Amino acid sequence: MNLLSAEALRQRFVATATQRFADNVPDFARLQTMIAERGGKFLNDHGAIRVADPALTALFVRVAKQFGLQRELTYSFPSKKLESFDLQVLGDDPHQFKIFVSEVDRAAFSDAARAAIEQDCQTTAAARELDTLMALLEKAERDGGLNADDGQALVSEFVSQVMSRPGPPIRRSTLNTVAAESGEAASALALGPDFNHVTIDVCAAGFDDIESMTGTMQAAGFRMLPGIQGAPGTKLRQTATLAATMETPVLEVDGTTGTAQTEKQFVEIIERGPEQAGGPVFRNFLAANAEKIFDAASTKAGVD
Repeated sequence: MNLLSAEALRQRFVATATQRFADNVPDFARLQTMIAERGGKFLNDHGAIRVADPALTALFVRVAKQFGLQRELTYSFPSKKLESFDLQVLGDDPHQFKIFVSEVDRAAFSDAARAAIEQDCQTTAAARELDTLMALLEKAERDGGLNADDGQALVSEFVSQVMSRPGPPIRRSTLNTVAAESGEAASALALGPDFNHVTIDVCAAGFDDIESMTGTMQAAGFRMLPGIQGAPGTKLRQTATLAATMETPVLEVDGTTGTAQTEKQFVEIIERGPEQAGGPVFRNFLAANAEKIFDAASTKAGVD
């Protein structure tokens, strides 16, 4: 039996999830085109998700293990009411694709907001169809991998059924209640655990540094965060586009479907440097940097 390696399965996952992101985020497709026209290389450093349901987080980690990605470091963002960790290919290669997972910290919310989050998670969990995914995942765990057809099926089921928001629209009251305490958590509920951002490596894209890429993007009309996180010469420097405001279906109190303005998905650019002079390139994340990047997608309270 010819089984796909974890690397091959990961490549299929990255290609599938990134293409869906590109289909939904015009800024990302524009940036891909700009890099290609300059003769640069598109290197996907990492994707990031936000999850409100602990059971879904556990399933995400379980599937990611089949892609060769394992939990490594943790990060805390109390002001955002998020707790995060990275999923990495353990080793010395800083250019392997990573996932940055942020969990909504339910305990940090008021009773009303926490109840609204829990109810929303129950609603989406009931609508999520996982039978095919679970059968493939159990087969992979039992057999030590999957063949090409089953591997692609696992990737497709994972992206469509786990990295999505199934079921009815989010209640407007839930969105507003949660957004009043954490715009980032509200965006997480509105989007579901899809990539809220994908990150492009500055140097691979053909730029000397993050300043030159940021300037080129601004000149091309990209709306950027007001600053670059990380000083010149440090081990991690990041900035991002601002998430486009999108119309999101919401369930009104009378049972009809309306729309709300939410901020959900954006593009990050990253410049990685050595942890120390002459040392290996830094491959993890810095909480102080990431906290500012979160500001790129934060849904405001009282959205109409």
